[in-house]
Amino acid sequence: MNRAISAPPDRERRDPEAPISRFLFRRATKHETESLPKWVRVRGEQVTIWALLLFALSAGGSRARGADNLPPAPPSEQRAAKASESLNPWLRDLRGEALPARVAAADALGRMGAAAVPAIPAMLEAMSSPEAWVMVAMMDGIKAMGPSAHPTVLDLFERGTGEQRFRAGMVLWAIGLEAQAAVPRVKKQLEDPDPKVRELAAMILEKIDEELAPDRRAATTTTTTAAAASARARLPQLRGGAPLTTSADTAAADWPGFLGPNRDSLCTETGLLKHWPEGGPKLLWKVDGLGRGFSAVSIASGRLLTMGDRTNADSQSAQFVIALDLNTRKELWSTRVGPPHPDGGPRCTPTIDGLRTYALGTDGDLVCLETATGNCQWRKNLTTDLGGHVMSGWKYCESPLVDGPKLICTPGAEEAALVALDKQTGAVLWKSAVPELGPKGKDGAGYASPMVAEIEGVRQYVQVLGRGVVGVDADTGKFLWGYNKIANNTANIPNPVIRGNLVFVANGYNAGSALLRIRRQGDRFSAEEVYFLKAKEFDNHHGGIVLVGDSVYGGVGLNKGDPACIDFATGETRWKVEAPSSGSASVVYADGHLVFRYDRGLVLLVAADPQGFRSEGQFMAVTREGPAWAHPVIHQRRLYLRHNDLLACYDLSAHP
Repeated sequence: MNRAISAPPDRERRDPEAPISRFLFRRATKHETESLPKWVRVRGEQVTIWALLLFALSAGGSRARGADNLPPAPPSEQRAAKASESLNPWLRDLRGEALPARVAAADALGRMGAAAVPAIPAMLEAMSSPEAWVMVAMMDGIKAMGPSAHPTVLDLFERGTGEQRFRAGMVLWAIGLEAQAAVPRVKKQLEDPDPKVRELAAMILEKIDEELAPDRRAATTTTTTAAAASARARLPQLRGGAPLTTSADTAAADWPGFLGPNRDSLCTETGLLKHWPEGGPKLLWKVDGLGRGFSAVSIASGRLLTMGDRTNADSQSAQFVIALDLNTRKELWSTRVGPPHPDGGPRCTPTIDGLRTYALGTDGDLVCLETATGNCQWRKNLTTDLGGHVMSGWKYCESPLVDGPKLICTPGAEEAALVALDKQTGAVLWKSAVPELGPKGKDGAGYASPMVAEIEGVRQYVQVLGRGVVGVDADTGKFLWGYNKIANNTANIPNPVIRGNLVFVANGYNAGSALLRIRRQGDRFSAEEVYFLKAKEFDNHHGGIVLVGDSVYGGVGLNKGDPACIDFATGETRWKVEAPSSGSASVVYADGHLVFRYDRGLVLLVAADPQGFRSEGQFMAVTREGPAWAHPVIHQRRLYLRHNDLLACYDLSAHP
């Protein structure tokens, strides 16, 4: 595994205005530096405030409190006491109110390995946070401790109290195959009187069985390789038959909505930096006050739009669409959409379609606004007007799709899984009823956004629902094809990539990925599986994937973003390396390179080269509280990074 990446992000130089005190750096005094052990030092004399605190609480600090006057404890007790004291700063953070501090503590404890095992009960308790980011960070931190953590987690799954048992079981599920030795004891939990424990034990065993199973792709290689090679030969080098540009009203150079004009995370600009200088590209400006949210930005005709939860004139919190002047960063208008979302704010990225803009609030409030003024032209609610619901508790996340005169969105209802509305009036043009796809997943809308493509001569909308990926006729909404195996029961999030009649879809939570060939026989369509990759081969939690040439790139792993590249036609792994940061990563392509944006704040530049991984620089972006899940945007050689209520703009131009 290629590990030629520099230190984890908590050792990188950070924006001095960032509020996360854990990550602030200062210059140690000569006396401090000389007295510190090597494990505390970071880049010579630069040390973190928390490293100094950790040392103050260790043996060196105890001597300052007069510990030398006490009778010496036995060596084993001394080691245990020292280990316990070394965990104290992290344990305090786990129990504190600051979410970034909790997540940073989980990351740090995971890197400590066996020494951090005593912190596992506190980490399980911290999983009670309503913020999914915190919960998954705790699971990931315990998993990172390695096999030394497994006995403690298993004991707590068997004999813990209340919710502790369930959380320990969730961690065992995340560990998966590495906890294979625990199978006999997990099987005993199938007879537990608590049905929740029985169900979780079955899920753990199912995941271990799946990861033990032979590579399912290997069994089909002989029958699919020739066909896949033939398919590759027919594929254009960049966009090919990929998603179609959907609106003639938007300038080609603009980025009018989620994942760009074609919803494929491909930016066609050139003249960008091929290698980032130390410290990263130049920060041009930053703007605060966008409100809480994971929405990315849309840029068209000199305006920048996004969404955020913030306080209105009546001092009440609400969800807004916000417009800024791209040149002056002055706020032009903000329009209320609906109620706020306590779990981080809105996810939708507004869709700009010339004179109109469309956005979806997390409670299903769909609005059509005047792009120039923010005045609302019409609104509907996907739940109350169309009977919709989402597969799980994170509410609506999609970004509506404009296709000619139609607006496409995904209520997730039994008779209206997808709907087409008249984009000018909001009138319903058709509703698409999707039949039962299979046992995997849950009914309702997923968290992806619809795409449009011409497949086998029929224009259709491709969308990932709670039960899997589907294609429906663009003119009538008629169900054409579906595929269930890629679904999971928690959250189906990433958008697929499409080329010609081939659809590649990746998913998280142990779902894996698959390449589908869409076949047509008369009026009937079907989805033929070319190959299926298990999660350990290639998956994507969230952050997305991108198809460049004949290769698919993305960050793999549950709550991770290990950079990886696979062959689009065959599924063969070209390379996969360990991520330089904890957390998931979103990705965008431009000018021969990929920008990976990690949710802890690190940004990484990688050459889009299937022959091997090559990092071309990294830096810590300015940060705010919470995960940085908003997708990066590149527009006119500038990189836009949203983190909660902050938007930062960096210069990527190779020729200033």
